[in-house]
Amino acid sequence: FSRGMLALGTNEPRPAASLQLLQRFAAVFDQTYTRFLDLQKAEAQAKEAQIETALERVRSRSMGMQKSEELKEVIKIVYQQLKHLKINLDHAGFVIDYIPGGDWHFWIADEQDIPSKITHPWIESVWANQFNEAKEKGVDIFATHLNFEEKNKFYNKLLSYVPGLPEASKDFYLNCPGLAASTVLFENVSLYIENFSGTPYTEEENNTLMRFGKVFQQTYTRFLDLQKAETQAREAQIEAALERVRSRSMGMQKSEELREVIQLVLQQLQQLNFNIDVATFNLDYKENDDLNIWTAVPGQPYSTKLHISYFDHPVFNRMKEAKEKGLDFFTDKYDFEEKNVFFEHFFNNLKGVPEDRKQYVLNTPGYARSVVLMKNIAMGIQNYQGIPFSKHENAIIKRFAKVFEQTYTRFLDLQKAEAQAREAQIEASLERVRSRTLAMQKSDELAETSAVLFQQLILLGIEPNRLYITIIKDDEANAEFWITDEDGSKVSSAFETNMNHNHVFKKMLDGWKAKRNTLTIDMQGEELQEYFQYLSSLHVPFKGGLTQTRRIQYIGYFANGFIGMASPDEQPEETVQLLVRFAAVFNLTFTRFNDLKIAEAHALQAEEDLVKLQTEKRRAEDALTELKATQTQLIQSEKMASLGELTAGIAHEIQNPLNFVNNFSEVSKELLDEMREAIEKGDTEEAKEIMNDVIKNLEKINHHGKRADGIVKGMLQHSRSSTATKEPTDINKLADEYLRLAYHGLRAKDKSFNATMKTDFDESIGNINIIPQDIGRVILNLITNAFYVVDEKKKQNPTGYEPTVTVSTKKINGKVEIKVTDNGNGIPQKVLDKIFQPFFTTKPTGQGTGLGLSLSYDIVKAHGGELKVETKEGEGSEFIISLPVNI
Repeated sequence: FSRGMLALGTNEPRPAASLQLLQRFAAVFDQTYTRFLDLQKAEAQAKEAQIETALERVRSRSMGMQKSEELKEVIKIVYQQLKHLKINLDHAGFVIDYIPGGDWHFWIADEQDIPSKITHPWIESVWANQFNEAKEKGVDIFATHLNFEEKNKFYNKLLSYVPGLPEASKDFYLNCPGLAASTVLFENVSLYIENFSGTPYTEEENNTLMRFGKVFQQTYTRFLDLQKAETQAREAQIEAALERVRSRSMGMQKSEELREVIQLVLQQLQQLNFNIDVATFNLDYKENDDLNIWTAVPGQPYSTKLHISYFDHPVFNRMKEAKEKGLDFFTDKYDFEEKNVFFEHFFNNLKGVPEDRKQYVLNTPGYARSVVLMKNIAMGIQNYQGIPFSKHENAIIKRFAKVFEQTYTRFLDLQKAEAQAREAQIEASLERVRSRTLAMQKSDELAETSAVLFQQLILLGIEPNRLYITIIKDDEANAEFWITDEDGSKVSSAFETNMNHNHVFKKMLDGWKAKRNTLTIDMQGEELQEYFQYLSSLHVPFKGGLTQTRRIQYIGYFANGFIGMASPDEQPEETVQLLVRFAAVFNLTFTRFNDLKIAEAHALQAEEDLVKLQTEKRRAEDALTELKATQTQLIQSEKMASLGELTAGIAHEIQNPLNFVNNFSEVSKELLDEMREAIEKGDTEEAKEIMNDVIKNLEKINHHGKRADGIVKGMLQHSRSSTATKEPTDINKLADEYLRLAYHGLRAKDKSFNATMKTDFDESIGNINIIPQDIGRVILNLITNAFYVVDEKKKQNPTGYEPTVTVSTKKINGKVEIKVTDNGNGIPQKVLDKIFQPFFTTKPTGQGTGLGLSLSYDIVKAHGGELKVETKEGEGSEFIISLPVNI
């Protein structure tokens, strides 16, 4: 027939009728085959429609994915559609991002509602080797058939990486007869189906699997796009959370706001879906092995600071090990028993933890934590389910730790600024107490100063029941107490007692005797009641009376007692140190108090002495008047002595020109007699010559007369009283004139006196502004003294000695030096410091007043100059007058 043939086989020939009958049946079967083909085509079309519908369901769900985590739902649909297509499979597997020889990451879909994701290292097996070979050769599909032994060898290893698998499931996998699988491979995913009956898949089933693999490749591309978008959104969410922490950190105005930032860190981690029961922040983890941490707990508005002493436990030891190794991160987890050993110690050493919180922690299944160790802080997150944090979560916590490290830097800066401000505040308070101390005028102002001290302590934030100052008065322990009222606001009373009469006071006294800086006495029970009763006997009032159950005494000592504070609550160390510092200042107050008492005790004596002093004052004034009169007489005597020397010098100086005048007058008279004789003889030439000689003599007489007149005028000018008017003066000429006057004055007194005079004048000096009469007296005095000492040495008849006095001038650095040098015996060291003192003289009684050098010194000083002396015993002295050029 048209599409085949119909044949009958026999050993005997068939008649024609049989052949006709066979032809008729062939014609009918032709129709049957046509029907078969039609049905087969329809079935193929229906199958294709069924497959395409299944694929479309996968595509539709893939395109409907909004989150990457919905991939598992698509995987479930793939498995369901393959089952719907009557493919014999126990599992459908989806291998993701396979790397030959690397870890396997795949999803397994079966009859369970939720597919399972499994990760395990590469396992040596027939299927794994086929997979590698197919990837290397670029084959897109391969089939696998494992017998019972091969299958179990592979599954024994595989099932060890599937935690929590029921025993029944394990038995099923290991007892089934074999394994048949078909695997298709694409760019970054692979899809396989498997059954444990060992029945290989048909070509049609493999083609269907290939088509599903292509659709799932699109699904995985969609998954990667969603995952990338989610990663970007997650990153934006993380960065926003970090920025909130940064902003809050930069907004910190006080260091105490750190606790708010810590709580904010926890809140941001919670918003990032971290499973956290507590976050910890160890700010000094490098200092010791104790736990000094801030803890942030969900639901609490602020973080809490805790201290737990180290003990031998893995929680402590793991942290210690990480520090020693210099790690920057570690994770650990503990089971129920290990966790509770640690937290029982934790709660036993920590007061105030609510009971329900303790029970919650102790009843949780485990403990897992991740800890980041930075330069200054260690930040940790924990949960009590014992579930380790993921790699992604650990990466995030590291970023938060870096941001919190910056927060801690801000915290330290604020803390430093606050410490400086606090120190300035404390110092200002101390200065107020010091100022009030220095303002005390009477000893009874001690109470007011004490009140200022109390007020400043309270202004610094101390909240006492009472403040008090105790002054120990004597060795018998008698003491005076200045106390405030119960709120510490003002001094309410004072009382005295003996410190040995009460047990608590005795402790305070012992601390003072031991020269301690501080002391703390925590009174409760019987000791407190006994203390109250004793104070009541001293009539000290109490707010609340004997109902108080605890009273803590904080004491800061000073030299004569102590400052104390009574409080029902424990005080920080800063408060104790404040007491110490105020005690040190009050030590000054008490010193001032004692000084005032001593001054007041002396005041009466001073009043009694005042009359005596006034009487003595009058006597002294009378003596002073008499002394001034004597000094005036002595100064006048000194001036007269100087004037006498000056007058003698003037007389001796003008004697020389007068001699010339007399001599030339006598000669001229004789010449005039000779000229008259010549005229009478008529010898006019000789008369003219004689006349010329007379004229010359008269000129000489006139010259020496003027010279005598100049000497007299000059000397009289120098001998007049000073007008205190400075005028330009040739200092060289002045020194030379007074050298000659002094010499001739001494010669006039003593004809045997003789000495060599030398001068060395600087001609570049010119005139300087001085009062010539005053400076002349100084020069005259120094030269006269020089002549006196060389004459005294000459009288000792030293061998080869020639008395010499040298006067020199020199201009040096804007000053003029006038030196008077002698080669006498010098000035002994024991009198050198006294020579410029008034009335001191080494001359014999009656030969000097002791005012010459003193007056000379004052004159030079008045000119802005200096008078000094250089001497060497046995060799001579040099007096140096130093005067500024422009004075």
